[in-house]
Amino acid sequence: MRGSPIWLVLSLVLCSLLSMQAIIGEEIFLEWHVAEDNNIKPISVDQPVITINGKFPGPLLNASTNDNIHVNVFNDMDQYPVLITWNGIQQRHNSWQDGVSGTNCAIQPGTNWTYEFQLKDQIGSFFYFPSLYFEKAGGGFGPIQVNNRVVVQPPFAEPDGDFNLLIGDWYEDSFEVIGDKLGHEGYKNTPNIMLMNGKGSYLDPKAKSNESFTVQQGKTYRLRISNVGSEWSYNFRIQNHSMVLVETEGSYTNQITLDSLDVHMGQSYSVLVTAHQDTAHYYIVATAKMANSTQLQTLEVVAVLHYENSTKPANGPLPNGPDPFDVNFSISQARSIRLNLTTGAARPNPQGSFNVSNVTLSQTFVLQNSVNKKNGMINYAINNVSYVTPQTPLKLADYYLNGGAGVYELDKFPANSSLPETVYGTFVVSGEHKGWLEIVFKNELKVMDSWHLDGFGFFVVGYGSGNWTPKSRRTYNLYDPVVRSTVQVYPKGWTAVYVYLDNPGMWNLRSQNLKHWFLGQELYIRVYDSDPNPAKEYLPPKTLLYCGNVQAPPPTPPPSPNPVPAPPASAATITTIKRVHIIVTIFVVLII
Repeated sequence: MRGSPIWLVLSLVLCSLLSMQAIIGEEIFLEWHVAEDNNIKPISVDQPVITINGKFPGPLLNASTNDNIHVNVFNDMDQYPVLITWNGIQQRHNSWQDGVSGTNCAIQPGTNWTYEFQLKDQIGSFFYFPSLYFEKAGGGFGPIQVNNRVVVQPPFAEPDGDFNLLIGDWYEDSFEVIGDKLGHEGYKNTPNIMLMNGKGSYLDPKAKSNESFTVQQGKTYRLRISNVGSEWSYNFRIQNHSMVLVETEGSYTNQITLDSLDVHMGQSYSVLVTAHQDTAHYYIVATAKMANSTQLQTLEVVAVLHYENSTKPANGPLPNGPDPFDVNFSISQARSIRLNLTTGAARPNPQGSFNVSNVTLSQTFVLQNSVNKKNGMINYAINNVSYVTPQTPLKLADYYLNGGAGVYELDKFPANSSLPETVYGTFVVSGEHKGWLEIVFKNELKVMDSWHLDGFGFFVVGYGSGNWTPKSRRTYNLYDPVVRSTVQVYPKGWTAVYVYLDNPGMWNLRSQNLKHWFLGQELYIRVYDSDPNPAKEYLPPKTLLYCGNVQAPPPTPPPSPNPVPAPPASAATITTIKRVHIIVTIFVVLII
């Protein structure tokens, strides 16, 4: 480049810096105040609602691939500790930020703590929620939107608008009452109301408010639909409008046109909807799955698709959906959702370049849910093991207490069969680092179930009814299985997934049915890499909260007059060093 005009050199440097910024990401700083509000009353009964910055649902976390997120969470509630977990965000190398009881000490009332994590190699639609004390049933959830980098275009034209639809069931009782009863005497009621973005049904005269979305005729919109409920799956549809499915939880799908879409607990989808009808109002409907006609009188939420300048109200019958008990419809639709093999997502290379058709499995877990009773109290279990939450987070015990001694039992969990009698305890299973894990989820209950594994995506290779056996592998789809963070399991059926365990840490595997999770249907997988290189697994953050058997270390002594070796770098330091190295390298290359 010697002899080149200075303006050309500077232009190339600027372009290179912008490209580097896209790779490393922006720094995004947020301050969230978590509080209880007794005046919102989404279903016109007295109950506290958990808000963030005064909002229910909480604010949108809007960022792009590889951005670095800093969320300072202030717990302004009077009584309850809080943790926020990031449903579907993989926290690469960084389970310290996962926000569940096994990884973090709670943020106590009147205190705050800052989550710091990178949206490494992810795109798509997700949501966050509080993970302790049944708090999710009281709100505190909100949308996460991870946009593509400018160098990677989505496999569809940019929509004319983007809407978040957080839809889920809601209890008449408060989360405080339910959590207390579940822990002491039992609670048998189910949620009996549906809300959309915290609002009631358009057709419910008792609803304080209802949701509407304004569109322009002829334009196309992206709807990001998430099931933030506690117990019910639902079917979603729009009067006189079809939907084109394009994305689910960070994976672009083959584009299929749907009249209705099943959304199960903890799941998120993106659909494209074109406003191609006459200027009017149209019904948007979500109705519970596996609900009888009496339950559906309230387990249905209706909103309005409002064409701009329309004065014609929505009318006519609600759009029909499948029979709520038609499991075959739901399974058939689930099998039709496939990975788009040709498009890039978080990276320019095609999603299909990561092929599972010829992988060698390192481990297989066969996990069956069950419901049991102890002293008259209902508990849920995995392979007849009901999880007991310890006072010391597993991640802290693993790091500071010589492998969790006295806090959890490692590799004593029956990972392939159920125990003859129910056991209550704190068990952790080992996952082979950079190995392929097959998990078969078996649902012996009469209700829908959903499963989620923090830190990873599931390659969903198979659904089936009846009992799973090794011969069931013959039915797997290994060519283009969709990759997602939450999978549904149908009553008396099974779902099989593959997981590539390339993310060291302590990771929560749980039912997304809130009552099942709260009462013991969870497990932790420890993916361990003995290499202390923080690029493989980050060191504890300097601001880490301590609790249980792990106490805060003594303050750092004053610096010695003699130089000492520098401690291992933190994640933030590593990011800064990368920036400096890249800038220097680019500048040197361009001027010589």
